[in-house]
Amino acid sequence: MISLSNPRTFSVTLITVQFLAASLTGQGLRPLLGDVKHQIAASRDDLIAVRRDIHRHPEVSGHEERTARMVADRLNALGLDVRAGVGGYGVVGVLQGQRPGPVVAFRADMDAVRSNAPDPVEFRSVIPGVRHICGHDIHTTIGLALAEGFAAVRQRLAGTIVFVFQPAEESASGARAMIADGVFRELMPAAIFAYHTAPLSVGQLATAPETMMASRDRVQVTLAGSGDLEGAAREVSRRIQSVGTITPQQAVMPAPPGFVFAEVGEPSQAEAGAFTVSAWITTANSGTRARTRQEIEGQLAEVKRDGVTLSIDYQERFIAGVTNDPELVREATASAGSVIGTEAILDMDGVFPAYSEDFGSFQDVVPGVMFLLGVSNPEKGWVGMPHSPGYVADEESIFIGAEAMAAILLDQLVGGESIASP
Repeated sequence: MISLSNPRTFSVTLITVQFLAASLTGQGLRPLLGDVKHQIAASRDDLIAVRRDIHRHPEVSGHEERTARMVADRLNALGLDVRAGVGGYGVVGVLQGQRPGPVVAFRADMDAVRSNAPDPVEFRSVIPGVRHICGHDIHTTIGLALAEGFAAVRQRLAGTIVFVFQPAEESASGARAMIADGVFRELMPAAIFAYHTAPLSVGQLATAPETMMASRDRVQVTLAGSGDLEGAAREVSRRIQSVGTITPQQAVMPAPPGFVFAEVGEPSQAEAGAFTVSAWITTANSGTRARTRQEIEGQLAEVKRDGVTLSIDYQERFIAGVTNDPELVREATASAGSVIGTEAILDMDGVFPAYSEDFGSFQDVVPGVMFLLGVSNPEKGWVGMPHSPGYVADEESIFIGAEAMAAILLDQLVGGESIASP
Protein backbone atom coordinates (compact mmCIF):
# COMPACT_ATOMS: atom_id res chain seq x y z
CA MET A 1 0.00 0.00 0.00
CA ILE A 2 1.37 3.39 -0.96
CA SER A 3 0.96 5.93 1.82
CA LEU A 4 2.02 9.52 1.33
CA SER A 5 0.75 10.78 4.66
CA ASN A 6 1.13 9.68 8.26
CA PRO A 7 -1.91 7.46 9.05
CA ARG A 8 -3.57 8.17 12.36
CA THR A 9 -6.97 6.57 12.22
CA PHE A 10 -9.10 4.05 10.42
CA SER A 11 -12.84 3.69 10.43
CA VAL A 12 -15.27 1.09 9.17
CA THR A 13 -18.94 0.46 9.77
CA LEU A 14 -20.67 -2.89 9.98
CA ILE A 15 -22.94 -4.10 7.24
CA THR A 16 -25.08 -7.18 7.01
CA VAL A 17 -24.43 -9.45 4.06
CA GLN A 18 -27.68 -10.65 2.47
CA PHE A 19 -27.73 -14.27 1.30
CA LEU A 20 -30.04 -15.78 -1.27
CA ALA A 21 -31.63 -19.05 -0.22
CA ALA A 22 -30.31 -20.62 -3.41
CA SER A 23 -26.75 -19.94 -2.28
CA LEU A 24 -27.08 -22.61 0.39
CA THR A 25 -27.53 -25.49 -2.01
CA GLY A 26 -23.92 -26.32 -2.85
CA GLN A 27 -23.78 -29.35 -0.58
CA GLY A 28 -21.54 -31.30 -2.94
CA LEU A 29 -18.83 -28.66 -2.77
CA ARG A 30 -18.48 -28.58 1.01
CA PRO A 31 -15.97 -31.46 1.09
CA LEU A 32 -13.86 -29.65 -1.55
CA LEU A 33 -13.55 -26.50 0.53
CA GLY A 34 -13.07 -28.61 3.62
CA ASP A 35 -10.14 -30.40 2.02
CA VAL A 36 -8.56 -27.10 0.93
CA LYS A 37 -8.87 -25.83 4.49
CA HIS A 38 -7.51 -29.10 5.87
CA GLN A 39 -4.41 -28.89 3.69
CA ILE A 40 -3.79 -25.28 4.72
CA ALA A 41 -4.20 -26.18 8.39
CA ALA A 42 -1.83 -29.15 8.02
CA SER A 43 0.79 -26.77 6.59
CA ARG A 44 0.34 -24.22 9.36
CA ASP A 45 3.80 -24.44 10.92
CA ASP A 46 5.51 -24.43 7.53
CA LEU A 47 3.51 -21.41 6.34
CA ILE A 48 4.33 -19.46 9.49
CA ALA A 49 8.00 -20.30 8.95
CA VAL A 50 7.73 -19.05 5.36
CA ARG A 51 6.14 -15.79 6.48
CA ARG A 52 8.85 -15.23 9.07
CA ASP A 53 11.58 -15.99 6.54
CA ILE A 54 10.12 -13.39 4.17
CA HIS A 55 9.85 -10.94 7.06
CA ARG A 56 13.49 -11.46 7.99
CA HIS A 57 14.63 -10.87 4.42
CA PRO A 58 12.61 -7.91 3.13
CA GLU A 59 13.31 -6.55 -0.34
CA VAL A 60 12.32 -3.12 -1.66
CA SER A 61 10.52 -2.49 -4.95
CA GLY A 62 12.38 -3.84 -7.94
CA HIS A 63 14.73 -5.97 -5.85
CA GLU A 64 12.48 -8.89 -4.86
CA GLU A 65 14.89 -11.51 -6.22
CA ARG A 66 15.09 -13.75 -3.15
CA THR A 67 11.36 -13.62 -2.42
CA ALA A 68 10.46 -14.32 -6.05
CA ARG A 69 12.84 -17.27 -6.22
CA MET A 70 11.35 -18.78 -3.07
CA VAL A 71 7.80 -18.30 -4.39
CA ALA A 72 8.65 -19.85 -7.76
CA ASP A 73 10.38 -22.80 -6.11
CA ARG A 74 7.37 -23.56 -3.90
CA LEU A 75 4.90 -23.25 -6.78
CA ASN A 76 7.04 -25.53 -8.93
CA ALA A 77 7.15 -28.08 -6.12
CA LEU A 78 3.34 -28.07 -6.08
CA GLY A 79 3.26 -28.85 -9.79
CA LEU A 80 1.93 -25.49 -10.98
CA ASP A 81 2.80 -24.05 -14.38
CA VAL A 82 5.20 -21.28 -13.31
CA ARG A 83 6.49 -18.21 -15.12
CA ALA A 84 9.12 -16.07 -13.39
CA GLY A 85 10.56 -12.71 -14.35
CA VAL A 86 7.19 -11.26 -15.37
CA GLY A 87 7.40 -7.48 -15.28
CA GLY A 88 10.59 -7.59 -13.22
CA TYR A 89 10.58 -10.13 -10.41
CA GLY A 90 6.92 -11.04 -10.85
CA VAL A 91 5.91 -14.69 -10.60
CA VAL A 92 2.80 -16.29 -12.08
CA GLY A 93 1.63 -19.74 -11.07
CA VAL A 94 -1.22 -21.45 -12.93
CA LEU A 95 -3.15 -24.25 -11.23
CA GLN A 96 -5.42 -26.01 -13.69
CA GLY A 97 -8.17 -28.29 -12.43
CA GLN A 98 -8.91 -31.60 -14.08
CA ARG A 99 -12.29 -30.39 -15.31
CA PRO A 100 -13.07 -27.38 -17.53
CA GLY A 101 -14.31 -24.20 -15.90
CA PRO A 102 -13.72 -20.47 -15.46
CA VAL A 103 -10.40 -18.77 -14.79
CA VAL A 104 -9.97 -16.67 -11.62
CA ALA A 105 -6.92 -14.97 -10.15
CA PHE A 106 -5.45 -14.01 -6.80
CA ARG A 107 -2.80 -11.30 -6.53
CA ALA A 108 -0.23 -10.94 -3.75
CA ASP A 109 2.43 -8.22 -3.68
CA MET A 110 5.91 -9.04 -2.37
CA ASP A 111 7.94 -5.86 -1.78
CA ALA A 112 8.87 -4.18 1.51
CA VAL A 113 9.52 -0.55 2.48
CA ARG A 114 12.40 1.42 3.90
CA SER A 115 12.27 1.94 7.65
CA ASN A 116 14.98 2.51 10.24
CA ALA A 117 12.61 2.00 13.16
CA PRO A 118 13.29 -1.03 15.39
CA ASP A 119 11.40 -4.15 14.38
CA PRO A 120 9.30 -5.18 17.42
CA VAL A 121 9.00 -8.89 16.55
CA GLU A 122 11.45 -11.67 17.43
CA PHE A 123 11.90 -12.63 13.78
CA ARG A 124 13.06 -9.09 12.97
CA SER A 125 14.45 -7.93 9.65
CA VAL A 126 18.13 -8.67 9.05
CA ILE A 127 18.30 -6.11 6.23
CA PRO A 128 19.30 -2.68 7.60
CA GLY A 129 16.78 0.02 6.85
CA VAL A 130 14.20 -2.27 5.20
CA ARG A 131 11.14 -3.83 6.83
CA HIS A 132 7.83 -5.47 6.04
CA ILE A 133 5.57 -2.89 7.69
CA CYS A 134 2.86 -3.01 5.04
CA GLY A 135 1.98 -6.68 5.29
CA HIS A 136 3.18 -7.91 1.92
CA ASP A 137 4.83 -10.83 3.69
CA ILE A 138 1.35 -11.78 4.90
CA HIS A 139 -0.13 -11.37 1.39
CA THR A 140 2.58 -13.54 -0.17
CA THR A 141 2.12 -16.27 2.44
CA ILE A 142 -1.65 -16.30 1.87
CA GLY A 143 -1.02 -16.76 -1.85
CA LEU A 144 1.26 -19.71 -1.14
CA ALA A 145 -1.26 -21.17 1.32
CA LEU A 146 -3.99 -21.00 -1.31
CA ALA A 147 -1.75 -22.62 -3.92
CA GLU A 148 -0.98 -25.44 -1.51
CA GLY A 149 -4.62 -25.93 -0.54
CA PHE A 150 -5.93 -25.99 -4.09
CA ALA A 151 -3.10 -28.18 -5.36
CA ALA A 152 -4.36 -30.86 -2.98
CA VAL A 153 -7.78 -30.94 -4.70
CA ARG A 154 -6.84 -30.25 -8.32
CA GLN A 155 -8.14 -33.68 -9.42
CA ARG A 156 -11.65 -32.60 -8.38
CA LEU A 157 -11.33 -28.93 -9.33
CA ALA A 158 -13.24 -27.42 -12.24
CA GLY A 159 -11.52 -24.39 -13.71
CA THR A 160 -8.19 -22.64 -13.30
CA ILE A 161 -6.65 -20.38 -10.66
CA VAL A 162 -3.90 -17.93 -11.60
CA PHE A 163 -1.67 -16.85 -8.72
CA VAL A 164 -0.05 -13.48 -9.40
CA PHE A 165 2.88 -12.56 -7.14
CA GLN A 166 3.60 -8.92 -7.90
CA PRO A 167 6.80 -6.92 -7.39
CA ALA A 168 7.10 -3.16 -6.94
CA GLU A 169 3.71 -2.25 -5.51
CA GLU A 170 5.23 0.39 -3.25
CA SER A 171 6.70 2.18 -6.28
CA ALA A 172 3.35 1.83 -8.08
CA SER A 173 5.04 0.26 -11.09
CA GLY A 174 4.74 -3.50 -10.63
CA ALA A 175 1.16 -4.07 -11.78
CA ARG A 176 1.64 -2.01 -14.96
CA ALA A 177 4.92 -3.80 -15.66
CA MET A 178 3.34 -7.25 -15.29
CA ILE A 179 0.46 -6.31 -17.57
CA ALA A 180 2.86 -4.92 -20.18
CA ASP A 181 4.85 -8.16 -19.94
CA GLY A 182 1.79 -10.27 -20.71
CA VAL A 183 0.77 -11.52 -17.28
CA PHE A 184 -2.62 -12.53 -18.73
CA ARG A 185 -1.39 -13.22 -22.25
CA GLU A 186 -2.14 -16.95 -22.06
CA LEU A 187 -5.10 -16.90 -19.66
CA MET A 188 -7.48 -13.99 -19.07
CA PRO A 189 -9.23 -14.34 -15.69
CA ALA A 190 -12.90 -13.58 -15.33
CA ALA A 191 -12.15 -11.96 -11.95
CA ILE A 192 -9.16 -11.09 -9.77
CA PHE A 193 -9.02 -10.76 -5.98
CA ALA A 194 -6.52 -9.39 -3.48
CA TYR A 195 -5.97 -8.52 0.16
CA HIS A 196 -4.29 -5.66 1.93
CA THR A 197 -3.57 -5.79 5.63
CA ALA A 198 -5.31 -3.21 7.80
CA PRO A 199 -5.59 -2.23 11.47
CA LEU A 200 -8.88 -4.09 11.84
CA SER A 201 -9.00 -6.83 14.44
CA VAL A 202 -7.81 -10.21 13.21
CA GLY A 203 -10.83 -12.12 11.93
CA GLN A 204 -12.38 -9.14 10.17
CA LEU A 205 -12.46 -8.14 6.51
CA ALA A 206 -13.58 -4.87 4.91
CA THR A 207 -14.27 -3.66 1.41
CA ALA A 208 -16.27 -1.14 -0.62
CA PRO A 209 -18.62 -1.67 -3.56
CA GLU A 210 -16.87 0.78 -5.88
CA THR A 211 -14.01 3.21 -5.13
CA MET A 212 -11.99 1.79 -2.24
CA MET A 213 -8.72 3.66 -2.69
CA ALA A 214 -8.31 6.87 -4.65
CA SER A 215 -6.08 7.21 -7.68
CA ARG A 216 -3.11 9.59 -7.83
CA ASP A 217 -1.95 11.79 -10.68
CA ARG A 218 1.72 12.73 -10.85
CA VAL A 219 2.51 16.28 -11.92
CA GLN A 220 6.03 17.46 -12.70
CA VAL A 221 6.67 21.04 -13.77
CA THR A 222 10.09 22.03 -15.10
CA LEU A 223 11.03 25.72 -15.18
CA ALA A 224 13.94 26.88 -17.30
CA GLY A 225 15.48 30.13 -18.50
CA SER A 226 17.41 33.12 -17.23
CA GLY A 227 14.67 34.68 -15.10
CA ASP A 228 13.72 34.26 -11.45
CA LEU A 229 13.31 30.49 -11.56
CA GLU A 230 13.06 29.98 -7.81
CA GLY A 231 10.36 32.62 -7.46
CA ALA A 232 8.44 31.16 -10.38
CA ALA A 233 8.77 27.66 -8.91
CA ARG A 234 7.32 28.82 -5.61
CA GLU A 235 4.40 30.42 -7.44
CA VAL A 236 3.82 27.14 -9.29
CA SER A 237 3.81 25.29 -5.96
CA ARG A 238 1.28 27.70 -4.46
CA ARG A 239 -1.01 27.48 -7.47
CA ILE A 240 -1.02 23.68 -7.51
CA GLN A 241 -1.58 23.56 -3.75
CA SER A 242 -4.55 25.91 -4.11
CA VAL A 243 -6.64 23.29 -5.92
CA GLY A 244 -6.69 21.06 -2.84
CA THR A 245 -9.92 20.83 -0.86
CA ILE A 246 -8.59 18.92 2.17
CA THR A 247 -5.54 19.22 4.41
CA PRO A 248 -2.99 16.48 5.21
CA GLN A 249 -4.65 16.09 8.60
CA GLN A 250 -8.03 15.52 6.94
CA ALA A 251 -6.51 13.06 4.45
CA VAL A 252 -6.29 10.32 7.08
CA MET A 253 -10.05 10.47 7.59
CA PRO A 254 -12.87 9.45 5.20
CA ALA A 255 -13.34 12.29 2.69
CA PRO A 256 -16.32 13.48 0.60
CA PRO A 257 -16.45 11.89 -2.88
CA GLY A 258 -15.38 15.08 -4.68
CA PHE A 259 -12.27 15.76 -2.60
CA VAL A 260 -8.94 16.88 -4.05
CA PHE A 261 -5.80 16.17 -2.03
CA ALA A 262 -2.80 18.08 -3.36
CA GLU A 263 0.67 17.23 -2.05
CA VAL A 264 3.37 19.47 -3.44
CA GLY A 265 7.06 18.99 -2.83
CA GLU A 266 9.56 21.75 -2.26
CA PRO A 267 10.94 23.23 -5.50
CA SER A 268 14.31 21.77 -6.34
CA GLN A 269 17.10 22.94 -8.59
CA ALA A 270 17.65 20.09 -11.00
CA GLU A 271 20.60 21.76 -12.69
CA ALA A 272 21.90 25.21 -13.50
CA GLY A 273 19.12 27.14 -15.17
CA ALA A 274 16.35 24.69 -14.24
CA PHE A 275 13.98 24.14 -11.31
CA THR A 276 11.49 21.32 -10.80
CA VAL A 277 8.21 21.16 -8.88
CA SER A 278 6.68 17.72 -8.25
CA ALA A 279 3.18 17.06 -6.93
CA TRP A 280 0.69 14.28 -6.31
CA ILE A 281 -3.00 14.95 -6.93
CA THR A 282 -5.35 12.44 -5.29
CA THR A 283 -8.98 12.17 -6.41
CA ALA A 284 -11.66 9.50 -6.05
CA ASN A 285 -13.54 9.72 -9.36
CA SER A 286 -12.98 10.52 -13.03
CA GLY A 287 -15.09 13.69 -13.02
CA THR A 288 -13.13 15.27 -10.19
CA ARG A 289 -9.87 14.15 -11.80
CA ALA A 290 -10.70 15.81 -15.13
CA ARG A 291 -11.86 19.05 -13.53
CA THR A 292 -8.80 19.21 -11.30
CA ARG A 293 -6.41 18.71 -14.19
CA GLN A 294 -8.15 21.46 -16.14
CA GLU A 295 -7.91 23.79 -13.15
CA ILE A 296 -4.23 23.07 -12.56
CA GLU A 297 -3.35 23.59 -16.21
CA GLY A 298 -5.33 26.84 -16.17
CA GLN A 299 -3.53 28.01 -13.05
CA LEU A 300 -0.10 27.22 -14.52
CA ALA A 301 -0.96 29.03 -17.75
CA GLU A 302 -1.23 32.20 -15.67
CA VAL A 303 2.36 31.97 -14.44
CA LYS A 304 3.97 34.76 -16.47
CA ARG A 305 7.56 35.64 -15.60
CA ASP A 306 10.19 37.22 -17.80
CA GLY A 307 12.85 34.78 -18.88
CA VAL A 308 11.00 31.73 -17.51
CA THR A 309 9.42 28.90 -19.51
CA LEU A 310 7.32 26.07 -18.08
CA SER A 311 6.93 22.50 -19.29
CA ILE A 312 4.34 20.23 -17.66
CA ASP A 313 4.37 16.45 -17.43
CA TYR A 314 0.90 15.42 -16.22
CA GLN A 315 0.36 11.67 -15.76
CA GLU A 316 -3.19 10.76 -14.83
CA ARG A 317 -3.68 7.71 -12.59
CA PHE A 318 0.04 7.17 -12.19
CA ILE A 319 -1.20 5.18 -9.20
CA ALA A 320 -4.43 3.52 -10.23
CA GLY A 321 -6.07 3.15 -6.82
CA VAL A 322 -8.70 0.48 -6.24
CA THR A 323 -12.15 0.47 -7.83
CA ASN A 324 -14.06 -2.70 -7.03
CA ASP A 325 -16.71 -4.32 -9.19
CA PRO A 326 -20.02 -3.98 -7.26
CA GLU A 327 -21.47 -7.34 -8.30
CA LEU A 328 -18.24 -9.15 -7.48
CA VAL A 329 -18.21 -7.41 -4.10
CA ARG A 330 -21.69 -8.74 -3.39
CA GLU A 331 -20.71 -12.27 -4.41
CA ALA A 332 -17.34 -12.27 -2.65
CA THR A 333 -18.64 -10.86 0.63
CA ALA A 334 -21.31 -13.55 0.67
CA SER A 335 -18.67 -16.22 0.06
CA ALA A 336 -16.31 -14.91 2.72
CA GLY A 337 -19.14 -14.36 5.17
CA SER A 338 -20.23 -17.97 4.81
CA VAL A 339 -16.86 -18.99 6.24
CA ILE A 340 -15.93 -16.32 8.78
CA GLY A 341 -19.42 -15.06 9.64
CA THR A 342 -21.46 -12.19 8.24
CA GLU A 343 -20.69 -10.07 11.30
CA ALA A 344 -17.00 -10.12 10.35
CA ILE A 345 -17.60 -8.49 6.96
CA LEU A 346 -17.30 -4.72 7.25
CA ASP A 347 -18.09 -1.88 4.89
CA MET A 348 -15.49 0.86 4.52
CA ASP A 349 -16.81 4.22 5.65
CA GLY A 350 -15.65 6.38 2.74
CA VAL A 351 -12.34 6.79 0.92
CA PHE A 352 -9.14 7.62 2.81
CA PRO A 353 -7.05 9.97 0.61
CA ALA A 354 -3.82 9.13 2.43
CA TYR A 355 -3.74 5.62 0.95
CA SER A 356 -3.50 4.29 -2.56
CA GLU A 357 -2.61 1.07 -4.38
CA ASP A 358 -1.73 -0.09 -7.88
CA PHE A 359 -4.11 -3.08 -7.80
CA GLY A 360 -6.42 -0.90 -9.90
CA SER A 361 -4.09 -1.41 -12.86
CA PHE A 362 -5.17 -5.08 -12.86
CA GLN A 363 -8.78 -3.98 -12.41
CA ASP A 364 -8.46 -1.91 -15.58
CA VAL A 365 -8.25 -5.16 -17.56
CA VAL A 366 -10.02 -7.67 -15.23
CA PRO A 367 -13.00 -7.03 -12.90
CA GLY A 368 -11.80 -7.42 -9.36
CA VAL A 369 -12.20 -6.91 -5.63
CA MET A 370 -9.73 -6.05 -2.92
CA PHE A 371 -10.46 -6.75 0.73
CA LEU A 372 -8.78 -5.20 3.73
CA LEU A 373 -7.58 -7.98 6.02
CA GLY A 374 -7.61 -7.40 9.75
CA VAL A 375 -4.25 -8.16 11.36
CA SER A 376 -4.41 -6.26 14.66
CA ASN A 377 -4.71 -7.98 18.02
CA PRO A 378 -5.74 -5.49 20.72
CA GLU A 379 -5.31 -8.01 23.55
CA LYS A 380 -1.65 -8.47 22.63
CA GLY A 381 -1.10 -4.81 21.80
CA TRP A 382 -0.41 -5.54 18.14
CA VAL A 383 -1.48 -2.86 15.68
CA GLY A 384 -1.26 -3.52 11.94
CA MET A 385 -1.32 0.07 10.69
CA PRO A 386 0.50 -0.03 7.34
CA HIS A 387 3.70 2.02 7.16
CA SER A 388 3.68 2.75 10.88
CA PRO A 389 6.95 2.13 12.78
CA GLY A 390 5.34 -0.27 15.26
CA TYR A 391 3.48 -2.37 12.67
CA VAL A 392 2.81 -5.93 13.88
CA ALA A 393 0.52 -8.45 12.15
CA ASP A 394 -1.14 -11.37 13.93
CA GLU A 395 -0.22 -14.47 11.92
CA GLU A 396 -3.66 -15.94 12.48
CA SER A 397 -4.72 -13.55 9.70
CA ILE A 398 -2.89 -15.79 7.22
CA PHE A 399 -5.27 -18.67 7.88
CA ILE A 400 -8.43 -16.58 8.20
CA GLY A 401 -7.55 -14.81 4.98
CA ALA A 402 -6.69 -18.02 3.14
CA GLU A 403 -9.90 -19.79 4.18
CA ALA A 404 -12.12 -16.83 3.27
CA MET A 405 -10.36 -16.41 -0.09
CA ALA A 406 -10.59 -20.14 -0.80
CA ALA A 407 -14.37 -19.85 -0.47
CA ILE A 408 -14.41 -16.79 -2.72
CA LEU A 409 -12.36 -18.47 -5.45
CA LEU A 410 -14.34 -21.71 -5.31
CA ASP A 411 -17.65 -19.86 -5.50
CA GLN A 412 -16.41 -17.99 -8.56
CA LEU A 413 -15.35 -21.24 -10.19
CA VAL A 414 -18.76 -22.84 -9.68
CA GLY A 415 -20.86 -19.82 -10.51
CA GLY A 416 -21.69 -18.43 -7.11
CA GLU A 417 -22.98 -21.46 -5.21
CA SER A 418 -22.19 -21.33 -1.50
CA ILE A 419 -19.57 -23.84 -0.45
CA ALA A 420 -19.62 -23.13 3.26
CA SER A 421 -18.73 -26.02 5.49
CA PRO A 422 -21.42 -27.21 7.90
